[in-house]
Amino acid sequence: MYLPARTGRSTALLLSASLVTALAGGLAGCSLINPYASCEGSEPRLKEMASLTILDAKPPRATPPAGHTEVETACDDDSSGGDAWLSAERLYSAPESKTEILGYYTRTATADGWKLEENTSPLHVPADVEGLCFSKGGDGSAMTLTVTFPSGEKYLPVPDFGAGTGVGILVEAEIDGSPIPCWD
Repeated sequence: MYLPARTGRSTALLLSASLVTALAGGLAGCSLINPYASCEGSEPRLKEMASLTILDAKPPRATPPAGHTEVETACDDDSSGGDAWLSAERLYSAPESKTEILGYYTRTATADGWKLEENTSPLHVPADVEGLCFSKGGDGSAMTLTVTFPSGEKYLPVPDFGAGTGVGILVEAEIDGSPIPCWD
């Protein structure tokens, strides 16, 4: 049986169906995109993090190594499809012992409102190897602060800590400020 084509109505229906399909697909696709997966718009938060007073706190005789005199900031949006990750870091070389350095940062960070997070894992290593981790802020403004003793190979230029101990002060946050654990 032959049905005559109704070009006016058929074309309009086909165009309407195509438009609805495209819009529905586009909207569904948008809802699946993670708005925090990109570093776009992270500059204000990075600037805020870089200005935190804890990054300028250092043991009395500590100094920044040559080539690392400023706070270094970064946004990493290359991590396995999760949220973009913000960081602000400062390096120091300190002649004090690791025990004195850890004591200094425990007192200083606590006084600045950071909460020391204990690593309760049975596999954790001592703080003079693993470092310390603190948290601050709530949902939307959460950050972690870690104090570590880096050897320097991951930095360019490689820092010369001289006869001192290398100290890394790192503040990290998810771009949306979601709380993040110190220890996995």
